[in-house]
Amino acid sequence: MLNYDEWIIANRNGTYSSSTVSFMNTRTYHGLFVKNMNNSFERYVLLSKLFEEISINNNIYNLDTNQYNDIYIYPEGYKYLIDYNKFPVPEFNYKINNTKITKRILLDPDNDFLKIRYDFSEKIKNFKLTPLIAFRSFYGTVNSDNIEYIINNRNKRININYNNTDLNIECNGVFNHNPLWYYNFTYPVDKDRGSGYKENLFSPGSIEFNNIDNLEVNIYSDINNNTDFNSLLNKYLNSLSDTNYKSIKKLVNVSTYFLTKDNIIAGYYWFGAWARDTMISLPGNVLIPKKYGLARKILENYISLNVPMKTNFNSNDASEDVSLWFIYAMKKYYDYTEDLDFIKNNIDFIKKIVNYYLNENNLHKIYNGFIILKKGHLTWMDGKYNDIVFTPRNGGAIEINALWYNALMVMKYFYDKLNLNFDSVYDNTISLLKNNFKNYYSKNGRLMDTIYPDDASFRPNFILAFSLPFNIMDNFKEYKNDVDNELLTEYGLRTLSPRDKNFKPLYMGDQYSRDSAYHNGTVWPWLAGPYITASVRSGYDKNKLYDYFKNLFSMEYVPEVFDGLNPGKPKGCIIQSWSYAELIRSYYEDVTSSHD
Repeated sequence: MLNYDEWIIANRNGTYSSSTVSFMNTRTYHGLFVKNMNNSFERYVLLSKLFEEISINNNIYNLDTNQYNDIYIYPEGYKYLIDYNKFPVPEFNYKINNTKITKRILLDPDNDFLKIRYDFSEKIKNFKLTPLIAFRSFYGTVNSDNIEYIINNRNKRININYNNTDLNIECNGVFNHNPLWYYNFTYPVDKDRGSGYKENLFSPGSIEFNNIDNLEVNIYSDINNNTDFNSLLNKYLNSLSDTNYKSIKKLVNVSTYFLTKDNIIAGYYWFGAWARDTMISLPGNVLIPKKYGLARKILENYISLNVPMKTNFNSNDASEDVSLWFIYAMKKYYDYTEDLDFIKNNIDFIKKIVNYYLNENNLHKIYNGFIILKKGHLTWMDGKYNDIVFTPRNGGAIEINALWYNALMVMKYFYDKLNLNFDSVYDNTISLLKNNFKNYYSKNGRLMDTIYPDDASFRPNFILAFSLPFNIMDNFKEYKNDVDNELLTEYGLRTLSPRDKNFKPLYMGDQYSRDSAYHNGTVWPWLAGPYITASVRSGYDKNKLYDYFKNLFSMEYVPEVFDGLNPGKPKGCIIQSWSYAELIRSYYEDVTSSHD
């Protein structure tokens, strides 16, 4: 049966290799060698795939699988796949008659260097690889056959160059120069998503091998690290973040894929580094694995670019929670490192952020200490299609003001540590928030999602008021039953109650359909973290909480979202940074109650 399960391996440059386990590419994002081109995380599919032909007893078999013209599946290599592992190393085992074939894929953690290792249970008389190349953005497709690639073959290395970008394929085989175009590859996931889904791919020729029982193929753009498979395997395994806690070992290991040399990628495939996601992810994915130097470098990186005021690492888009999450991340950094010198060197930057909120601008105003947003597209619930905002949360969004209170308290905490004078204007704002928060937000036994105007839509945002380091509310028991009845699932929390007329049960379809459901019922795994923290603080049994979310804690690949009803099938990004980070953080901080 054709298997659409996806696998991925990624490195610190943001380069990755990914496909389905049948090696039928179902998305434009799939490719054996997808290189990150710059700090904006623009990625290009250089090598889309390899046709693999094997001769056994004078019969030719294909290990590859493709879909053409929407319906035709050819060849049918998936029929020979008997089992596979996605992690720690993507490994695929095939059986043709009595011959067993193992294929393993490794990516150098530091360099854009991919190695594919084939092992055969007996000597193979003839084995042929035909590379198919694209050299295009992973968002697009190649729809022409007029592209001129420059091909050179020298010392067992095939070099393909296009637009000043190189792809090198190096192996101990005989290259047969035979330029051909292959037409009408179909990517069914992209078809369902309403985006470009047909493509033509170019092959420079094929590489033949005779009388072999194993084979290593090196694929790289700039650097050939000239290492054997086992040496690279050891380097890769040693690069993975680790933990003493067996229950979250897989989560911690895979979370390494999001870490670059000075940043955190929000999710694969299509996200780059987003400031909000980075700050939420920092504790679980960087601090808990004790990568303190990287954590400091990430924070310095954002400080130097003044990025906390922005949504995206490479964007001027505004978002009113990002800099508040930055202050949260600074507190977490101090909690884990006790690096007071770093705080001292950057306390003025924290003060700058706080003063930004205290002063009215075109995005917000302050009323009785509360941040009141003038626009609706400024929180993490930012689903938007053209000019349509699907979750208009203008006014006093509850998590914004919970984060605002936390930011002020973090600043006060640091000022005390540094023996600095804390201005009364900040203390007065803290008092206003603390004294009035419940009165403003609690109505008819529920907490408003926004005030000014009041919006009683039952969403999970208010849980942050109970879960942040300095929680402005401490009576989660009053609201937990409603959360459990309407928002809670074993894969995370719904973003809107199913009882709401605007609830969207499924995250699927074209971009408009997906964006409209994004924060209107879709389940987000990262919200399990705040829920666990708030529940434990309210006295709920941590072991029962762990058992409830056991499916999430045991997953290798934790996605961005699930459907709002009957969740279970991953949707959105196949792996999402803050999904991992909040599961790791809440397990470490709340479930184990240990900082060993």
